[in-house]
Amino acid sequence: MLSDTVSACVLATNQTYVEALKKEGKFDADAQKIAFEMTYKSVMDILSDEAKEYLIEISGDLHTFLTMKIEAEVNSNKIVIE
Repeated sequence: MLSDTVSACVLATNQTYVEALKKEGKFDADAQKIAFEMTYKSVMDILSDEAKEYLIEISGDLHTFLTMKIEAEVNSNKIVIE
């Protein structure tokens, strides 16, 4: 479930934010940070409190765990596009 949620949120951020900036040549480091924050917030908004508690139990650090999952999904999407 987490993988599907992260994947959907990464794709949504790409479609609603990243693609337009890339077309304009404005997808810089600051825009990348904003894209990450948008995606992270979307994932956190979707996850239930129970899911968050479970992920904290298995990972120890929810923020770091989600950061790694989001970054892995972004990199996976780059490989598919290239």
